[in-house]
Amino acid sequence: MPTVRRNSCEKIMGFEENVAKMERGTVDRISELPDFILHSILSMLDTKEVCRASVLSKKWYGAWSSVPVLDFQLRYFQKYGDSLCNCGDNTLERYLGFIDKTMQRYSMQKYRITKMHLMLPKIDEKLESLIDKWIMIAVQNQIQNFEIVCRGNYRLPEILFCAKSLKVLKCECVKLPYYETMELALEYLTLYLDIVDEDMLQRIISSSPLVELDITYDNCLVNISLPWMKKGNGGGKCRSSGSMQSYLQESPLKKFVYSGLGVDMLWSWNMNVVALKNLRKLEFEYASITDDIVSELACGLVALESLVLSECLNLKCIQISSNSLKQFRIGNAIHFIKVTIDAPKLLEFSYNTEIETSLSLVRVPDHCNAQFLPLELDPLTTVRLVKLKKFLVETNFFKSLVIELSNPLEIAVDEGQLRNAGTGLPYKLSELKLCGISALNLAEFSVTGFLDALFWCCHPDVLSITTSLQNSASEWILNILKSKVHCYKHPLRSIELEGADCSSLLSEESKPSKIMIRFRLSWFQV
Repeated sequence: MPTVRRNSCEKIMGFEENVAKMERGTVDRISELPDFILHSILSMLDTKEVCRASVLSKKWYGAWSSVPVLDFQLRYFQKYGDSLCNCGDNTLERYLGFIDKTMQRYSMQKYRITKMHLMLPKIDEKLESLIDKWIMIAVQNQIQNFEIVCRGNYRLPEILFCAKSLKVLKCECVKLPYYETMELALEYLTLYLDIVDEDMLQRIISSSPLVELDITYDNCLVNISLPWMKKGNGGGKCRSSGSMQSYLQESPLKKFVYSGLGVDMLWSWNMNVVALKNLRKLEFEYASITDDIVSELACGLVALESLVLSECLNLKCIQISSNSLKQFRIGNAIHFIKVTIDAPKLLEFSYNTEIETSLSLVRVPDHCNAQFLPLELDPLTTVRLVKLKKFLVETNFFKSLVIELSNPLEIAVDEGQLRNAGTGLPYKLSELKLCGISALNLAEFSVTGFLDALFWCCHPDVLSITTSLQNSASEWILNILKSKVHCYKHPLRSIELEGADCSSLLSEESKPSKIMIRFRLSWFQV
């Protein structure tokens, strides 16, 4: 029989056999998938869970033993309630043995490792040598994405900084030592450090084509220029301060995130806005930057689309002028006095500050999705409520109001004083969001009293309540709102349940999931 005809007959026979299996209900579609698809499925699991999946079939056994993503988590070897730092010797020995056995197999079989996550407790000399060996195997097997979390300031080995395949590096509580040899091709770098080798960090930034840089310092002082100055013919010519001419290497950096947690000092980074012309996302948290620096960066970074300022306590009066900015978030701005925004392309604005802050808007589109998160509304007093309404009305910009509630709520609002306040009609809102609602607050009707007060100053089209209560509580909450919420001055026409979002799943710590219940509100004409 000719070869072509024989192959065709074999395919037909194989197809008929699969059809027969399907009719009997015994066909295993998943096991028939090619290895690269099985690897993609298994890559979403922890390495120990991948090991358990190997018992499903011979096909799964072959796939799990060569999956290119390794995720080593100590918590799968611990008893419930044990912490990372206080695990028993037997637990740690089993965990380290599992890692070592897995890495040895990958080394012998030369399986490729594209991504590896390594979480380790207390470090000693014996464990350091093991980690060095595992990293060497990962580098030899073409590691692309490496994440390590240590307790004890493990010193990363030199071989990691010679890995030409490495694109993503995430480190927490490790040391960055200085090595002469460095051939990194890093694109994404995330560092959480309490000990910094400034020269080493400068070399990483200077030698890598970074696209994203995320740095958190805990009680550290660093002084690094970003991006770096380069002498020679490698960069474009630009004019710096005075009449000096410098050659700058154009930075491919698109995202820079800085968190100076625990650092109480002035901003020490020199960011050259000319070379950072590709930067699109900039985030500062616990950074002691000044008003002038923020204004300069917003104006000078020509491609900047997203700016986040959180817990930057030195900021008081900032001026944001940007023709490219689309998203702007200000978080916990307790010392802010005035904010001026000139951003014709702004689409999202989140403002978390005091209600006395002055906000000035220039060339900001009306369709911008702006939300206000006021500070210090609990206890809710008559004075604060009047100030909140005045701020919303005078600004005439915010579409949603977000309030984080405490437990229990404290309300000290005088209905008579509100009637005599004379501040005009309530402000029209698209949505009022209440977060952190507890059963205690609902049972004591403190939330409904809170809403009575808020509805005096604003009329939302939608009321969203985020709570850890079960989804079955939707109708219960609706009945409470209908029976107890009256509004001081302008009563509601109706409150109807619009839906509940249960997409928030249980976290790794098994905390109760949260749901967001939405109610559609209708108001009488005023």
